[in-house]
Amino acid sequence: SSVPCIEKKFTRADSTPHQAREMWSRLAAAHTSGSLYLGLSAASAASAGALYLIQSQEAEDRRRVDHELVRMRVEAKRKATAETEETLARLRAAPVLWDGIVTRCDPSLVGHAMLTGSKPGSAVEVLEERTVGEGSYYTVRDVETGKVGLHPASWVERAEG
Repeated sequence: SSVPCIEKKFTRADSTPHQAREMWSRLAAAHTSGSLYLGLSAASAASAGALYLIQSQEAEDRRRVDHELVRMRVEAKRKATAETEETLARLRAAPVLWDGIVTRCDPSLVGHAMLTGSKPGSAVEVLEERTVGEGSYYTVRDVETGKVGLHPASWVERAEG
């Protein structure tokens, strides 16, 4: 025994006019009652709130990353300074390899390990010969000031005599 079944096939053409009329009717009712505008206001407020939360989270993330970068820079500088101080303490008592004369200076060469304040013609004592990165440098002590630091090897020549 089969259950009688009502079959009516709805096509898109059959249902669209009815659905369109129903939608316009609901829209008109929502307009008249003001619920349409209340709903749009609520959706706008929710969107604005969500955007504010996203922006606040991004700002907090940016502050956190900036703080971490500053901390890392401070730590790297502290470590480099400590290493430089240890190296300088060791080099202050190091034997002199040879005496030299500074032939060229460039004040734009800066860094915690560079010799600063020397001038062309300054007498230096070469304490180490080394390669740093792509260049050769001498660790030198300025005879006049006693400062110790790196100087490009090509800018120091052996003193005669």
